[in-house]
Amino acid sequence: MNKPKILVVGSIYMDLVMHGVEREPKTGESVYCNSYQYATGGKGSNQAYAAAMLGADTSLVGRIGTDENGKRILEQLYKAEVKTEYVVTDPEHLTGLSTMNIYPDGTYFSIGATGANQYISPEDVKKALDAEPFEMVLMQLEMPLETVYATYEMAKERGIPVFLDAGPAMRIPLDRLKGIFILSPNEAEAEAMTGIRPDTEAHILETAETLYEEAKPQYVILKLGKRGAFLYDGKEGQLIEGFRVPAVDSTAAGDTFGAALAVRYCKGSSIEEAIRFGHAAAAICVTREGGQISIPSAEEAFWFYEEKTGRKVGMSNDNQ
Repeated sequence: MNKPKILVVGSIYMDLVMHGVEREPKTGESVYCNSYQYATGGKGSNQAYAAAMLGADTSLVGRIGTDENGKRILEQLYKAEVKTEYVVTDPEHLTGLSTMNIYPDGTYFSIGATGANQYISPEDVKKALDAEPFEMVLMQLEMPLETVYATYEMAKERGIPVFLDAGPAMRIPLDRLKGIFILSPNEAEAEAMTGIRPDTEAHILETAETLYEEAKPQYVILKLGKRGAFLYDGKEGQLIEGFRVPAVDSTAAGDTFGAALAVRYCKGSSIEEAIRFGHAAAAICVTREGGQISIPSAEEAFWFYEEKTGRKVGMSNDNQ
């Protein structure tokens, strides 16, 4: 069967990954880590890489500089067969740079210099949408908000479902995203958007209901870390548990979850099965250090899913 055609619109960063950071430093204090490495990343780049690795015909809209970091990122995307003809090389701005500070338990905090990402434009997106048809658009919030809104509006005009992975955490007006296909924040992002901390069953439902009322998406999918994901369709919600694994590094796990979900849904799975497949791909990701280098192949994700669930998942466009 043909691969689903997915367009990812979003950020491209070079990550400076610090491993073994014990805690955040106080003002004027230095805190040390065990080791460091450079890794290609950014939410848009990660999702495009993951979607391609997991079985989609993937194109990326984004911006890089003329520097070596930009060249290295393109080389990495080529390896995953991500189509990069819609990635603009911006001669006036550097490629985005992010420091990923990884705690011993695998969680992290990051500091980013947006660079060329801040100049991703609606015209960049329109060029891709005008050039070829897509089955789904994935996007995030690491770009100008007007480009986020314009991407949704242009995709909606063309009848393309849009999946917003609502990170990084910020409060944004959701009225211009009414009718979006999937709105999917993690815990911190959901709290930033609603003012509600999804720390109990009641608060999780309240958070999902609030997001649904503001954006009227087809689905709200709250990413709840080790607890799994909460799916809400405006009428009822359900917690879909993830897989227990020894976490090493959660970098790119959320991006992998969303990409895997999108790919599997486009291949014909129900939204529930697509979420479970997203959990499987993300579970593999957190057991490995690094960003894109931790993202599994389709074969690895299928094997893990079938091993953990006992359910056979074919790699073709079949309903599950």
